[in-house]
Amino acid sequence: MGLLDWHKNGWLRAHKTSADEIAALFAVVERDLADSEKSISDDWRFGIAYNAMLQAAMTALAAAGYQPEKGGQHHFRAIQSLSETIGADKKTIGLLEAYRRKRNIVEYERSGTVSEADVTTMRDLATSIRDGVRAWIAEKHRALLPEQRRK
Repeated sequence: MGLLDWHKNGWLRAHKTSADEIAALFAVVERDLADSEKSISDDWRFGIAYNAMLQAAMTALAAAGYQPEKGGQHHFRAIQSLSETIGADKKTIGLLEAYRRKRNIVEYERSGTVSEADVTTMRDLATSIRDGVRAWIAEKHRALLPEQRRK
């Protein structure tokens, strides 16, 4: 099932993006990756790194011409869409899903459940997803990268 099928099912809505929007989304990713290195709790560092990954996934969806419908499943849909956009493998998607659930626990239920290793892994995943999205956009939607428009 591809993104067009997701759109037909009402899980995504069509979206026309621009190089400016893609640049702004990447700026959020970069800010969150930088902030996740700061001297704050592991819970918050993890959440910030998770948000960087989520924004990178949303950037890929925007470049593909979609946005997830807001509601209870938009994080899930953004993560799952990475297999359709950048070709993320099942192992990566599974790990991101596990971290999505962990992030929900930390955000809404209890603190102190995130380790330094979780933070490091989430940052590494976020960086990898960002790099994958940037490469995918350069290959499939080159005109949306601001540095490509100037060339």
